[in-house]
Amino acid sequence: MLRMQEVGIKTETKYLDICHHSLEWARLRDYQGYSKFDALNSPVLRILSCRSRFLRSCFVFGNSRMPFNVRPLLGVRKKQNPKGLALFGRALFNMFRLTDDETYLGRGQKLLNRLLENSRGDDFSGHCWGYDHPWQNIAFFIPPYEPNAVVTCSVADTFLSAYKITGNVQFLDICESIADFLMHDLTQINVGPGLLCCSYDLHSNWKVINVNSFVAAFLAKLYKITGKEKYRDHAQPMMRWVLSQKTDYHAWYYTDPPEKSRITHDNYHTGFVLDAIAEYLHVFPDAQIEQDYLNGLKFYRENLFTDDYAPKWMYDRNFPHDIHGAAQGIITFSRAAARNSDHLTFAQNILDWTLRNLYESKSSRFYYQKGKIWTKRYTLMRWCQAWMCYAISAFLLIEKSSKKITSNR
Repeated sequence: MLRMQEVGIKTETKYLDICHHSLEWARLRDYQGYSKFDALNSPVLRILSCRSRFLRSCFVFGNSRMPFNVRPLLGVRKKQNPKGLALFGRALFNMFRLTDDETYLGRGQKLLNRLLENSRGDDFSGHCWGYDHPWQNIAFFIPPYEPNAVVTCSVADTFLSAYKITGNVQFLDICESIADFLMHDLTQINVGPGLLCCSYDLHSNWKVINVNSFVAAFLAKLYKITGKEKYRDHAQPMMRWVLSQKTDYHAWYYTDPPEKSRITHDNYHTGFVLDAIAEYLHVFPDAQIEQDYLNGLKFYRENLFTDDYAPKWMYDRNFPHDIHGAAQGIITFSRAAARNSDHLTFAQNILDWTLRNLYESKSSRFYYQKGKIWTKRYTLMRWCQAWMCYAISAFLLIEKSSKKITSNR
């Protein structure tokens, strides 16, 4: 019988191997694939939509809910999604930190070069990025590659990771350029004295709560590195606005006001807000914000996962169990382990559920969703593969750090 320590080593190696092979699956395809909302990359649907916001929205969201992948039939081409490249880059940097294998570092830096090639920085105040496809939302239409806050913040975190690993000031310069875009080019929305809120995109005044948490957390991290007060002065009122949107039962809606979106308290957007607050607290410790974070984490754990650790779609709806929700749960509870080691066990249980239900070991790829009746056994490169590679690498990195802390006591 194996000793418990040996069992732990074998389990850790299993996860590391899965992450390595999953990254390889993506690399061999040059990180090109389908995206959840890429329906309008179909020439057929572009023509049929006739520039109708209603039809474009129906095509985008209808395609994302189909029980099988109809994209090949519609002529949708596989492409590199900038947010996917950013997530793969962070996963590769984490793998470098885990293994000291410089192959991972080199591959991560190559992805940064690709991202710089499709930056829209020449057209705006600083580096910025958008999705590789047109996207019609209920609130706005975004053309392909037009920059928005979500994709830009995701890329920003990858360049920040690269700077922390390498110390290369060029990466920090890029991060400061990104901050210029976030602070000056997004729509600034009046939300009251002492508060700040920016839009998701360049044209609307749609107030998306997790978007502002992203921007606040990134600027806070940049302030910690540079000491430049302009980042602090922008981050703090943005996070105050995010915290002001918390319900009395410790949850966040997707938008303000809540009825602007059909999304209420869903899985991964809740995790986004909690992770951003945790990062912000690392720069600006505050007892009340800490309590808000812990209460929100409790809501997330108790209301957005089933008893067998499957990610719920919404707090009041179990299905579908979405791969993005699984990945986000792994990330959020791994990070929360700094406050309570029990959260790392919860993260591992989510990971194990995912490997049993949404992973194909033969090819090392992750499936999209598990429904009540069937599983959507196709892979969306950014939504499935990139998020899970990053989630597993983040879990392993935090697990490694927690073991060091335990051994040093």
